[in-house]
Amino acid sequence: MLQQILKTMYVDPEILSELSEEQKQLLFFKMREEQVRRYKEWEQKEDKKPKKPPKPGKRRIQFLKGADGEPWTWVMGEGRGDATIEEIMDREDQLRAQRLAEKEAEELKRRNEEVLRAKLQTEKEKLEREKRELAEAARRREEEAAYASRKEAKMAAERARKAWAEQERQAKELEKKKEAELKRKEQMERRRSFEEVHKKAEKRAKELYMSLKEARETAIKEAEQEQAHKDTEWRQQLQKQKEADKRRSMLARNAREEFRRSVHTAMADNKKQTVYDVATQLRKQSLGGAAPGSSSSKTSSPTQATLPARPSSRQEVIRWFQDFEQPRQAGMDARTHQVAAWFHGIISRQEAESLLEGRPIGSFLVRVSERVWGYTISYRADGRCKHFLIDTSDNTYQFFGTNQLSHTSLWDLVSFHMKEPISSTGGEVLKTPCGQSRQPPDYRDLLGESQNSSWL
Repeated sequence: MLQQILKTMYVDPEILSELSEEQKQLLFFKMREEQVRRYKEWEQKEDKKPKKPPKPGKRRIQFLKGADGEPWTWVMGEGRGDATIEEIMDREDQLRAQRLAEKEAEELKRRNEEVLRAKLQTEKEKLEREKRELAEAARRREEEAAYASRKEAKMAAERARKAWAEQERQAKELEKKKEAELKRKEQMERRRSFEEVHKKAEKRAKELYMSLKEARETAIKEAEQEQAHKDTEWRQQLQKQKEADKRRSMLARNAREEFRRSVHTAMADNKKQTVYDVATQLRKQSLGGAAPGSSSSKTSSPTQATLPARPSSRQEVIRWFQDFEQPRQAGMDARTHQVAAWFHGIISRQEAESLLEGRPIGSFLVRVSERVWGYTISYRADGRCKHFLIDTSDNTYQFFGTNQLSHTSLWDLVSFHMKEPISSTGGEVLKTPCGQSRQPPDYRDLLGESQNSSWL
């Protein structure tokens, strides 16, 4: 199945939905590898083709070449005389802190100006009020003098004029002094306000710079810690994967050794048989029925290679199971020769998750897929369900992907993963089979009598 996908570089959305997250990641990785391989082949072919001379007058782009003959590149912070990344970031923090401090200083200056204008307005109103009071006093004296005798009026008028002139002179001098004092106070207030704003701006800029620097250092430290944690997890997962691969290789080697010993033992019992004859007999015994190459198999059912890429209907899946899988005792308990407790018929992903809902972690079932020629293990994990696609396209049972351990029967695959985890990262060990919840069972239409039917 994987080879077919890599050949067409297309995966059916329904097949994709049946894959687990690990299987999806593996598939995307393999497709990317195939893309790179095809591109390199195309690139080699293009290099071998004779290059056409450029047309006269045609514009071309020419890149500046470096000493190594490759296009010249410049990486900020690595050139001669360039500031380091740390220096650039430090400078940016300083500028940012300076801009923030200037903004705050402008706001403080605006508030101080409002306070100063209010004070000046109060002083001006006070001066105007004193002027009005002096003018009112002079008017009252003139009215009093109008009632006196002529002589007294003249004398009083002269005295009043002199007094008024003196008072006016004194009032003008006093007004000038007050205006001068007011201007001096205004200048002092403005100077004091400017110095205060400037000092606060410098102090605030330093505080903002230090806070930004600390925040940047904290972010870098947290990123380094997170990266170190990810690296540790990756190394642990890699180690687990290596150990799992080592165990799989050891089990496969042991299986080959056991098969070889069985062949030699059978040959020792009957020296007239060849290695091929003994292997064929052992293969028939492992399948629990007739050999794939027998005459009945050739006449009653098609081969796996003649099947379409994916089933188009539920009835096709039923015929496939009855023609290919039922003779191989798929879904049967090898000990009791009865239907295995974990086996289910053609049920959907949602139905499988509904059956597993509320069950303990490690509960599982094996269902016949309606979207591919194979099966799916639905597994109850912590907080969710996982689904693992089982590929049967090579007449063996293995999980979707490359370098997977192949099993001769579905029972062997399930029994193996009741001891060994499906993936090294998730550690999914099959523990508790999830049986049927209704009668008749959902596999009834699969385990009926095999029907001879024509495949299109």
